[in-house]
Amino acid sequence: MGKSYFHYQHNHNGWDRLPKTTFFKWQDKKKYQMLSNNNDQFISSSSVKQLDFLSDKVFVHSSERLVEKKENVLTSFKRYEVVGQGKDGVIYRLSSDRCIKVFFKEEVYEKELEAIQVGQPSSIIPQLYGYGPNYIVMEYIEGISLAKQLKKNGDIEKSLVVQLIDFFDELKKLNFRRQDTELRHILINEQGNFKMIDLKRAFTSNRPIPIKLLTDLKELKLSKKFLSHVKDIRPSLYQRWKKFDEK
Repeated sequence: MGKSYFHYQHNHNGWDRLPKTTFFKWQDKKKYQMLSNNNDQFISSSSVKQLDFLSDKVFVHSSERLVEKKENVLTSFKRYEVVGQGKDGVIYRLSSDRCIKVFFKEEVYEKELEAIQVGQPSSIIPQLYGYGPNYIVMEYIEGISLAKQLKKNGDIEKSLVVQLIDFFDELKKLNFRRQDTELRHILINEQGNFKMIDLKRAFTSNRPIPIKLLTDLKELKLSKKFLSHVKDIRPSLYQRWKKFDEK
């Protein structure tokens, strides 16, 4: 989702299921069809930032829950800040601590929602507050991507490698088939904790070794130092991962 540097605290007891009175259907590369009560409205992809979101629930910033309103209330998202935009959808900041990710394709939405739901017990997965047929409401916290952090520092410390190993251990515990991610999809909060975003491939991509992360580190010329730390911390992982740095 581009440069959306947000992540989430794991301090909520659940989420709300919103009724399926509206959904987005992928039409083609330039148009999306919004269906509600059999009324078709076409929206060009160039106007996604100006999207008016049609729903029968309205998010109330001061509340811990989504407050029910009469059906088909038109809630304008024009007043909300766009904090992320990419080929999968748009992310709007709803309040100081929450955002909403609106998806273009149902398939991507379903994959990401499943991964977030499965990952709720874990501290590395975004906190889920609510969801509807084409959107997910999540907690928003200012942060920085690991990619930016490493580029800024030009170095990778052993303590950070310990965190990364713990991070991948957690993905394995969650039974994610893809135990890998790009550096830009790992976010760091003010406390220095990791959170993972862009989870759509968690169960569809079988990758038990973090090839993409190692590739990113190699581009930053940090892969050899990373692996030297891995060798000291957990030699068994080093034996499995080292060959991917040699390619």
